[in-house]
Amino acid sequence: MNSGAVLTLLVGLGLVCFGVVRWRQIRDLRRTGVRSVGTVVGHEQDADDGSVFSPVVTFVDAAGHTRRFTADLRVSWRVHPVGEEVPVRYPPGRPYAARLGSTTHDALTVGVPLGAGALFAVFGLLGLFYG
Repeated sequence: MNSGAVLTLLVGLGLVCFGVVRWRQIRDLRRTGVRSVGTVVGHEQDADDGSVFSPVVTFVDAAGHTRRFTADLRVSWRVHPVGEEVPVRYPPGRPYAARLGSTTHDALTVGVPLGAGALFAVFGLLGLFYG
């Protein structure tokens, strides 16, 4: 058996599983989460090479407190410019667990792992059958 093909298939399936779990988290938060509007106030750069950015967002929670968080999205360009208003969602009673709720953010955090996972899985299967 081709161990490289098996590894490629497993990586692909792992990425697909990650994408599905992330999609379910986003779906659940859209259904039950508290909504707010945030403002991008800056971008945090990756400390290692400085070429990866994450939006820093402030918003006001349901209790009227101003909160600040750094989105979990890390990409090589500034997805949301400073000053842009963005949707924010958080679990009820947990504004410290806020997440960026933009369509772009959701598409990247779900679509990239699903797409890459599917591609790896296909190449892994092809390697098993033809390798």
